[in-house]
Amino acid sequence: MKTRATVVCFRGDRVLLVSKDGSKWALPGGRPSKDESFVDAAGRELEEETALSAKGLGFLFQVLGPTTVHHVFVANIGKTAVPRAGKEIARCQWFSLLEMDEVVVSATTRQIVNSFLAGHRR
Repeated sequence: MKTRATVVCFRGDRVLLVSKDGSKWALPGGRPSKDESFVDAAGRELEEETALSAKGLGFLFQVLGPTTVHHVFVANIGKTAVPRAGKEIARCQWFSLLEMDEVVVSATTRQIVNSFLAGHRR
């Protein structure tokens, strides 16, 4: 099984998604490098993929996908920070939950977003 640091960024009712190919969308994140912690990988990947610098990262939970264990973090980012696609990312964009139903995202991405929201609506 692969491991991945995955980052959830919410602004109001919108979640930040990234796309490598411009059609399939996912949460920012990636594999930690050798001797890198998951939290450090989450911050690095967020910055590399979106140019956003997290003011803080909090561990949320782990999710087991079909081939990957996701170590999921929530990022605290500035209210006016503007994401810009970087590294291997073609596009990054804020999506409302309704808009997420209209684009191609993996089942694991949906599960992570829904789990995050369920934990924050209590």
